[in-house]
Amino acid sequence: MNYGKLSEKLKIDSEVLSLTSAATAVSQNYDMSKYTDAYIVVNVEGNAAGGVTIDLTESSAATAAGTTAAGSKTGIVVGGTAATNIAAGSGVRDLTLTFSSASTDTNFFQLSLGTVTKKFTYTTSTAAWATGSTLQYATNINFGTTVGSTVNTGIAGSIDSLKTGLVSTLAFGAGVLTLTTPTTDSIRIQLMDDAVGDIGLNASAVMSAVVNNAVGAFDIKADQLTSTANKRYLGVKVSTAATSCRAAITVIRTGGRYMPPAFKGKLSS
Repeated sequence: MNYGKLSEKLKIDSEVLSLTSAATAVSQNYDMSKYTDAYIVVNVEGNAAGGVTIDLTESSAATAAGTTAAGSKTGIVVGGTAATNIAAGSGVRDLTLTFSSASTDTNFFQLSLGTVTKKFTYTTSTAAWATGSTLQYATNINFGTTVGSTVNTGIAGSIDSLKTGLVSTLAFGAGVLTLTTPTTDSIRIQLMDDAVGDIGLNASAVMSAVVNNAVGAFDIKADQLTSTANKRYLGVKVSTAATSCRAAITVIRTGGRYMPPAFKGKLSS
């Protein structure tokens, strides 16, 4: 049975905006006159640790400047606002954690995925961070390196230990995170398709974070636009206070209405 291509049922558009430090970029305007619903996704790539604001805009013409808060929807802030604290719900899907070489025993940080939060405690006790150790329990995963390691191998060993702990059954399990170690003292965490929710972090002085990728989205109906101002176009405005980045925008429109040609004969009363 042939149900047709997805692109025949949905109007899908995409574009990329480049932002420089403390700048604002605006997408093109997308016509809603033939559609009932729109879903607009904005994916911010680059250092979004300072927080990136996304506003949904509306306008009355394809080339007119948009006004914010289209459909009374307030702006979204994605990415973290501090290097050691990323609030859940910030749309973070990819970040790099850098381990502090000054960490001492019992220092810990908390990492969350959606509504699930896990605690990771640093220790030099091999017995404590060994996989399957009885010293680990459901809400706490130990990581570290062997006692007496040099600074360099100690840091590398700690990151390897953390990498193992993140995908353990005590943490978030396999098939949820993609983990890489770009440098000796860092670990990059990316969400896979099966991951639920976004990444949150409460790291204190143990870890510092750089947000590589964060996502925000708007779900809106055509009749939510301001009809008194004859609005019919949607767009987004992306702004950042501190960092340069790129924003990929995907616009999905659906619910196209059938509009037959006008009747040219006489109509009975």
